[in-house]
Amino acid sequence: MYYEINGDGDPIVFIHPPAMGLVTFKKQKTLAEKYKMITYDIRGNGLSGPSNEKITIPLLAADLKKLLDELQIDKAVLCCYSNAASIGLEFALTYPDRIKALLFSGGFPKVDSFLLAGLFRLGMLTARWKGIKLLAKVLAVSHTNEREFQQEIYEYILKVNPSSLYEMYRAGFTYNCTDRLPLLTKPLLLVYGGKVDYIHKHYKLFESNMINTDTIFIDQSNHQIPTRHYHEFNKIIDKFLQNLAKLSS
Repeated sequence: MYYEINGDGDPIVFIHPPAMGLVTFKKQKTLAEKYKMITYDIRGNGLSGPSNEKITIPLLAADLKKLLDELQIDKAVLCCYSNAASIGLEFALTYPDRIKALLFSGGFPKVDSFLLAGLFRLGMLTARWKGIKLLAKVLAVSHTNEREFQQEIYEYILKVNPSSLYEMYRAGFTYNCTDRLPLLTKPLLLVYGGKVDYIHKHYKLFESNMINTDTIFIDQSNHQIPTRHYHEFNKIIDKFLQNLAKLSS
C-alpha cells in the first residue's frame, strides 16, 4: 500500500473514490501546515499493488486499519470523498474506537438514486471493457480546469488495475449500511455541492439515523468539491478540526 504523510499534529486520513488515487487531495495539502495529513492509494489504485483477493468494503476498511496500525495512529479523523464514504462508514462501524470523527464530501450510506446507480453501472462497464483512458479523461476534466492538474489526475488514473476498479465499483454499488447508522455516535460533517440533487439527497439518510450530524451545502458547486472548491472545503475542514480539538480539551 502506497501512502504519503505531510505535516504534523492531529491526524486526518483522506480516502479517495475508485480510480482517482491520492492525487485527488492535492489541493488539501495546505492543511499539512497545521495537521498530520495522510493520503494513500487503495489497493489496485495508483501506486498500490493490485489486489490478490476479491475487493469488498470490509476488506478496504481492514486495509485502513492496517495502515493506522503501521503508522501507530490510535485515532484519526477520516475525510472521505464520494463513494469512499463507504470505506469510512465501514471502518467506523467495525473499529469505532479508532476514529475521532468523520467528514464526507458527497458521501452516501447506500446508492439511493436512479442517476447515481447509473453512474456506478457505467463505471463497471468502463472497467470491464478496459476503457480506462476514457474514464481518466472524463474524471480529469470534470475535476479541474487547470491543465497541469488535469494531466496529473489523468496520468494517475491510468495506473488503476481494471479488475480492481470493477470490483470497487461493484462493492460500492451494493454497499448499504443505513440500518447500522444509529450505532455511530462520533461527529459526522456532511459537505455537498448545492447543484447535485442526486447526491445531496442522501443527507436525509444520515440525519434521520444519526444524532451527531451536521450538513453544509456549498452553493454553485457540483460534486467535485475537493478539487474545484478547495478553498471553501479546506476552511470547512480546518474549522471542523478546530471544533473537535475544543471539545476534547
